[in-house]
This record gives sequence, C-alpha cells and structure tokens, in this order.
Amino acid sequence: MEPVAAPMSADPLESLDTARILNETVAIPVIANDEQSDPAQPAKVNTDEIGAEAPLQGWNILSIVALILALVASPLAVVFGYLAVGQVRRSAQRGEPLAWVAVGLGWVWAVAYVVAGTVLALTWFQVA
Repeated sequence: MEPVAAPMSADPLESLDTARILNETVAIPVIANDEQSDPAQPAKVNTDEIGAEAPLQGWNILSIVALILALVASPLAVVFGYLAVGQVRRSAQRGEPLAWVAVGLGWVWAVAYVVAGTVLALTWFQVA
C-alpha cells in the first residue's frame, strides 16, 4: 500500500494567521486591518494582558545559595548570582535582589583575593 500524497496548496504559509498568533502569545499587540479604518485615529490595544505581571511564586533557591556563598567569602557567588538572575527573570520567582547582592559581594571577594594574592606574591619575591 502506497502513501497517498496530500494536495499541496500554492502557499504553504496561507494557513498562518500572524495577528492571531501574536495576540495569543502577548508578544506584540497587533491590530487587524479591518479593525481600524482610519489611520489618523489611535490604535485600540487590549491592555488587560500587556504589562500585567504574574504574581511571584516562591523564592529562587539559586539566589539563596549565591547569597550564602557571598557571605562565606566565595567568589563563586558571582557565577551563581548571574545564573540566579537569569532564572528569576525567566520565571515568576522572587530573589532577584538577593542574586544581585550576591553578585556584588562575589566581585568584591574576587577583587580582594586578587589583591591579597598579588601582595603576598610581591612580598614573597622580595624576601627570596
């Protein structure tokens, strides 16, 4: 039994309704051509969905871990802090301020370790 080929339309993208897709995903408010006849009038945009922030759900664990690392003087807090900021921005969680504090403290610790290492190395080479 041979597969039956479905008839192909001339334009494979004709079934896509871009305005509907963009409005459903709340990416960009799109006004269809038939909704607005006069270009001088302001566009009517549904603002119920646009700009509405989702309620924050729980704390981001990685931001808490990054803050703990920063408090114990670990420069790894920089890495974990940046990862936590990315996660918080992609999800509806709390913890972005904690992550930024961890990033700042992590950079302070990283600079402090570099300065301390440089001072110790210079002292060592002067003595030897």
